[in-house]
Amino acid sequence: MIFNIRTLTIQKAFLIGCVLAIDQKQFDKILELIDSGNKEGAKLECGGVAMEDTGLYIQPTVFSHVKDHMRIAKEEIFGPVQCIFRFKSQQEAIERANSTEYGLASAVFTRNLDRALSVSAALETGTVWVNCYNALHAQAPFGGYKMSGNGRELGEYALAEYSEVKAVTIKLTETL
Repeated sequence: MIFNIRTLTIQKAFLIGCVLAIDQKQFDKILELIDSGNKEGAKLECGGVAMEDTGLYIQPTVFSHVKDHMRIAKEEIFGPVQCIFRFKSQQEAIERANSTEYGLASAVFTRNLDRALSVSAALETGTVWVNCYNALHAQAPFGGYKMSGNGRELGEYALAEYSEVKAVTIKLTETL
């Protein structure tokens, strides 16, 4: 995975949809979080810098040896940054994932369908992808738990944002 990311160009990245063109404020925040990852002791495997000389593009970035107390582990980055964590048990992974105040999306990679279903049920996120990531479909609701927002985009649930529910109760008598 890291080798593939190192060979990525802006053109290739757009084709697979993994590099974001963003505003200056978000660009600066992402680079600040990458810098904090380096300073707090995570291992930068690849990326971590702006791409080329023009535009607001950041190389896909991968950190390993990430610890729970680090900013890159606790904050929503909304940029091309992947953090790799080590864990000893499924329960530990779930507890650590749920210990954040955010809950937009998560991913489970496994060959075991029972594990995929049990971990998906236990994760406190609005979306769980299994053996994929960022696979959005117009029919599937998308939105977060906790500080990652309320309400849903996409799917039938999104229509609720444009609706108001009203209950009308009428007592009918035998004669009108």
